[in-house]
Amino acid sequence: MRFVRFLDDFPAFPIANVWNDIGGIQNRTEGKLYVVQTATLAIQRCILMTSDPGDLVLDPTCGSGTTAYVAEQWGRRWITADTSRVPLALSRQRLLTATFDWYELKDESRGPTSGFVYKRRQNSKGEEVGGIVPHVTLKSIGNSEPPEEEVLVDRPDIRGGITRVTGPFTLEATIPTPQDFEETKMDAAPVGGTEIHGSFVDRMLEILRKSPVLRLEGNKSVTLKNVRPPAKTLSLSAEAMVDATAPGQKPTLTDAVQEAKEKNGMALPLSSKSVALVFGPENSAVSERLVSEAAKEAYLKSYTHLYVIGFSIQPNARLLIEKCDQIVGIPATYVQATPDLMMGDLLKNMRSSQIFSVCGLPEAEVRKAAKQNGTQLYQVELLGVDVFDPISMEVANKNAGDVPAWFLDTDYNGNCFHVSQAFFPRTSAWKA
Repeated sequence: MRFVRFLDDFPAFPIANVWNDIGGIQNRTEGKLYVVQTATLAIQRCILMTSDPGDLVLDPTCGSGTTAYVAEQWGRRWITADTSRVPLALSRQRLLTATFDWYELKDESRGPTSGFVYKRRQNSKGEEVGGIVPHVTLKSIGNSEPPEEEVLVDRPDIRGGITRVTGPFTLEATIPTPQDFEETKMDAAPVGGTEIHGSFVDRMLEILRKSPVLRLEGNKSVTLKNVRPPAKTLSLSAEAMVDATAPGQKPTLTDAVQEAKEKNGMALPLSSKSVALVFGPENSAVSERLVSEAAKEAYLKSYTHLYVIGFSIQPNARLLIEKCDQIVGIPATYVQATPDLMMGDLLKNMRSSQIFSVCGLPEAEVRKAAKQNGTQLYQVELLGVDVFDPISMEVANKNAGDVPAWFLDTDYNGNCFHVSQAFFPRTSAWKA
C-alpha cells in the first residue's frame, strides 16, 4: 500500500440523520416568504423516504402549505389543516398558482399510484444524471461483474413540453351553520343565529366603509358614500349614495331630464343616487329568493340600483340579476367578494387590494365536431364576455382574445363547477 484513501478525498459523503446540505431557506432559490417556512428540500426528503406515489400525507399544522405543495409535486395525496383561515388562504393561493414537471407514469390509467418511470441517462461528460445509477462495489470489481443498479427516487423521467398544475382539491372548515335564506321564518334558526348573522352584516358594512370602491370594466369605478344600514328593512342589508355620472362621462337621458326639471324648480338637485345593497350568506351561495325579495323591496323604496354582494351565487340567482330590470323594474349588479374577507384583521393592511369586483357572463357557442372512435365530440368557442356597467347602465363587450383565462366543465351538474379544461388567451396578463 502506497497511501491511505479517506472518505473525504472524494466528492461523496455518508447520509446521516444530520442534513448539513440543507442550509437556511433564505439561501435557497425559492426564497423565504414566512418566518416559520420550511425548506421544500427537507419536506421532500421526508416524503420520498417514507411514502410511495399515491400514498396519503397528513400535515396537521398547515403553515404556508409546504407539505401539501411537495406532496402534490411528487404525486402523493394530501390533507393539511390549521386553526386559522390565514394559512389556509395562503396555501390555497400557493397551490392554485403552482406549476410542476410532468413525470412519466408506469400506467397512465392508474395515475401516480402505478409509480414513476426511471431511466438510466448520461450527459456529455459521462456523468449519471438519470433516475437509475450503477452501484459499484468491491464485489462487483473483484468478480468483474456488472454493478447492481439503484433507483434515485428524486429523479423520475420528465416529459418535456408539458406544464402540470395542482389537481382538484376541496377547502373545508368547521364553520358555523350557514343561515338558510330559503326558509320562510328566521325563527327556525338555532339560538344565537341572529347574533351571528348580525355580526356578519356589521363586519361587511365596516369593510365596505374601508374599501368603498367597486372596480368596473375599462378602468371605471363606483365609489359608495355614506354606507349605512337601512332604517327599516326586511331583506336589504345596507344603503349608500353614488355619483349620478362618472367623471368625463356623458349623463344619461334620465339625468338630462332631471337636470331640466331642476332648472324649472320641479325637482331636487340630483348630484347623487341612492342605491341598495344586500349581502349573501356567509357560508353559502346567494339564492334566487334572496335576490327576488331584495329587488322588490329596493324597487318599492325607489332605490336606483341594487348591488348583490356574495362569495358565490346560484345559477338561477345570477340569471335573475341579469334580467332584474325587466322583471322587477330595478337594475341589479352582482359583486363578487373575495374569500379573504373571512381573514379578519389581515385586511387592515390591504387597502390597495381589490376586495369587491363586478363580474360578467360569458358568451359561448357550442358546435358538433368530428366523431372519434364512435364518440361525438363538441367544440366550444368563447365569443366574448358581457360586463354590465352600473354607471352608464350599459353592457360593455369584452373580446374573447382579451380574456386572461377561461375554464370549461364538460359535465356540469348545476351545482359544482369542476374545471376539466383551462384556456389562457392573454398569457401576458396571467403572468403579470
